Amino acid sequence: MPKITKIEIQKRNKDKVNLFLDDEFRCGLTAESVVRARLAVGDELTEERLDEIFLTSESEIAFNKACDYISRSMKTVKQIRDWLKSKSFDSKVIENVIGKLYEYRYIDDSLYAELYINANLPTKGKRRLAVELAQKGINKDLIEKTVDNLSDDKLSENANILAEKYMRNKDNSTQNLIKLQRYLLSRGYDYDIVNEIVKNFANA
Repeated sequence: MPKITKIEIQKRNKDKVNLFLDDEFRCGLTAESVVRARLAVGDELTEERLDEIFLTSESEIAFNKACDYISRSMKTVKQIRDWLKSKSFDSKVIENVIGKLYEYRYIDDSLYAELYINANLPTKGKRRLAVELAQKGINKDLIEKTVDNLSDDKLSENANILAEKYMRNKDNSTQNLIKLQRYLLSRGYDYDIVNEIVKNFANA
């Protein structure tokens, strides 16, 4: 069974140590994980136990990085998972981190969807909001639950405000009305809302 022959504090990171088994470097570990596992020079260490300690160590590192990442702005579970993958953490580590973030209530896709909609509702319709939430990793059922509950009257009101701004200093020519229609559709508003607004401008 391999024996621990050296535990050396890393020069560039005092919170991590290099672990040597039988005089050969095996891996870097957080100092906290080493203390928790009560590792000491002379101890024998099975591969299974080392894998367990290494997983704990990497999970601690990944968790701290994830906390720093989400401190800048709220993130979805998918965004955090993809970001951790980009940092080369393996799947077990990532799932450990996601579980811990859930435990501490640092992530909540339902709240994220609600806040995202509230922030973007003045300038975007249902279709645009649904597409953007899907791109951020919000699941289909949650999107339908949040987006479908939006008030059509409020959406129509917001679309009208956008239309007024868009048509400012423009005449109600057919060409401009077609451009207005395309603009509102590109913002994700439903055809019924858009056509009603365009019709009103045409009859003004």
